Amino acid sequence: MLTTMRKIGNSRGVLIPAAFLASCQIEDQVEMQLQDRQIVIKPVRRKLRDGWFGQSASEAALVHDATEAQVWSESSISDDSEWVW
Repeated sequence: MLTTMRKIGNSRGVLIPAAFLASCQIEDQVEMQLQDRQIVIKPVRRKLRDGWFGQSASEAALVHDATEAQVWSESSISDDSEWVW
């Protein structure tokens, strides 16, 4: 198939027909390599269940700690005296 290069900002691009993308199972991301003066575009294979749990446990802990610190800093308790029960 013969196609033309299109100017996109300072770069160039090629429109890839939907049938080609479907046949190669290309979705959102591709891996691009230069091999023997040729551009090779490969689909990125997602790992099974990739993204099911959103953030990693360490990322979630950091967000929780930052949120908790913000809540405590904005609380209405302003005196440093000890509480009497």
